Amino acid sequence: MQAVLLLWLCGLPFWLFWPSLLFVSVYAFLEKRHLERMVGILSTHERRWFWRGANGEEREFEFCGELVLWQWLLVIRGRDQAGATLHLVLARDALNRDDWRRLQVALRYSR
Repeated sequence: MQAVLLLWLCGLPFWLFWPSLLFVSVYAFLEKRHLERMVGILSTHERRWFWRGANGEEREFEFCGELVLWQWLLVIRGRDQAGATLHLVLARDALNRDDWRRLQVALRYSR
């Protein structure tokens, strides 16, 4: 909605406004679909890590590359058993306080 409002307030001519509006709408729709696929559950058991996506399939993965553990952001890079890359980006507001702390501790000591 902010992008549409910005387009309207810019005072674009109508021949440029409508294609821009169409582009913003299509982009918003595709981004919403992309974000819905990224929802899932991260779990660990006996030093093994698992990711269960929106489709319900649970995939075991191992860490690869660097792991970013900041107070407000976690970036986990991994690779599943089939070799597909997995990038998990979690912001502080994704979990409650205790779960966030437990996840940070588990990630620090699991590598």
